[in-house]
Amino acid sequence: MWEFTRDHPLHPCIVRRLQGMGFYRIIEIGRFQFDWASIIAMIERWRSEAHTFHLPIGEATITLEDVEVLFGQPVDGILVDYPHALRDYTRVDYLHMLQRLTGFQPAEPTALSGSSRLQLTQVRQHLVAMDAEITDDSPPEYIDQHTRLLLLIMFGGILFPNTSRNLVSLRFLYHLERLDDLSS
Repeated sequence: MWEFTRDHPLHPCIVRRLQGMGFYRIIEIGRFQFDWASIIAMIERWRSEAHTFHLPIGEATITLEDVEVLFGQPVDGILVDYPHALRDYTRVDYLHMLQRLTGFQPAEPTALSGSSRLQLTQVRQHLVAMDAEITDDSPPEYIDQHTRLLLLIMFGGILFPNTSRNLVSLRFLYHLERLDDLSS
């Protein structure tokens, strides 16, 4: 995600949309220079059996409030759940939802892993092509489609990655239908 936004700067319309939803801060984090010595020192002090850091001043743990401060994401608000109706969705249903909400349809059938996980490589390639078409006069629907695809990359590559960092669950699409509700 961070490499993608570094190589393909986001149009100001997309930046404003992500800021309004509270997700732009996550992209900004990727631009920070990390103090790797401090990170390694913290890793060495982590005690997995207690889920705490063992520091000279005592034990410390990471809370949801810490996540809120670091990522700028509220941790209170409307519950995010997995709707019962999605439990019966098939590959075709997810592809239809993807097309409807993002305007993207994978060119290769192998882009889906299982019934609901999409490879992010084709999404990135599609976004590069879309970037050239975004202007200040682009319709809001087009901006929203682009934003949803960026959020899928963010979810699959940063917030909820699998070991390959190249798959995202299309189950997230349900929550991306109403972008204006995401901030809550």
